[in-house]
Amino acid sequence: MTVAYVIEQGALIVKEGERILIKKDKSILHTLHTFKLEQIVIFGNVFITPSAISYLLKLGIDTVFMSKNGRYKGRLQGPYSKNISLRQKQFEKFADPKFCFNTAISIVKGKIINMRALLLRVNRTKKKASLEEHILQLKQLKARIEDAKNIEEIRGIEGKASAIYFDGFSKGFASETITFTKRVRRPPTDPVNAILSLGYTFLFNELLGAVSMIGLDPYLGALHAVEYGRASLPLDLMEEWRPVIIDPLVLSIFNLKILGKDDFITFKEAIKNSDELTDELSDMPVRLTNDGMRKFIAQFERKMGQKIRHHLTGTHLNYRDCIREQIRHFSRYLRGDDPEYKPIPFK
Repeated sequence: MTVAYVIEQGALIVKEGERILIKKDKSILHTLHTFKLEQIVIFGNVFITPSAISYLLKLGIDTVFMSKNGRYKGRLQGPYSKNISLRQKQFEKFADPKFCFNTAISIVKGKIINMRALLLRVNRTKKKASLEEHILQLKQLKARIEDAKNIEEIRGIEGKASAIYFDGFSKGFASETITFTKRVRRPPTDPVNAILSLGYTFLFNELLGAVSMIGLDPYLGALHAVEYGRASLPLDLMEEWRPVIIDPLVLSIFNLKILGKDDFITFKEAIKNSDELTDELSDMPVRLTNDGMRKFIAQFERKMGQKIRHHLTGTHLNYRDCIREQIRHFSRYLRGDDPEYKPIPFK
């Protein structure tokens, strides 16, 4: 199964027979055979005909809309999952403070274990990284989770662990020209933060699609507080994957010089090439060029296609299928079939 990304601005998505065509002007840019198409991700100013929309909904092909710069906007929503009993169980379980507390402990513990594992790898492979203190502090914070009294305390431990982790993460870049001192989210102020944010958005899209496909309610989670419009559950379940998929991907992209200075554009450069100053442009001091976006997408898909051994089933699955298997595991945990939720370990 394949994922198609449409980033050509002004392109048109049409249905022709049992195929989806990507056109621009009078040219056919791509032909997508729907029997092996799993998802279409559309960026920015791309048009889609009503017949194509209807066909994609009929086939259940996930169709995701992003801004030109990679911000999640929404997706086509077909008939909602019929698994009402699973959602009933989810609401029942998440109404129990103790269950939410234990779930949050598992999620944060798994994230810290994976962050520590990545720093251990960086410390082994990068000369003069000197991350022994960072690694020790993460081990100590993991131990402190067991003594936490409430979810607010767990969130505080997660925040401290992330600050220590990103300080150590900054030592993993091979080039002295890469400037990354701390995680800056809104807005990302440098190329590394820009790619981290973009990668996390792609990862969130994967989790949100899988959560919805399996039949869970994405807006009800444990670690992330329930808030109007916030998809808390995929945000919870993506925590274990950040240091497993996106963070090592970002290190390799810059260390192997897959992306360089010419693949980014600043706010001032962007407004020179834009007919209007959009809110998104003003919120993006640094972003990828179109060519840079294509390079990142290729690397992201390469990563998602890598196979690893799933820690519970023992089967070798690619990362995309591992994510879905973890959400199935979470569903069994909700039903009580699995006694605890076990995040995937980074190896």
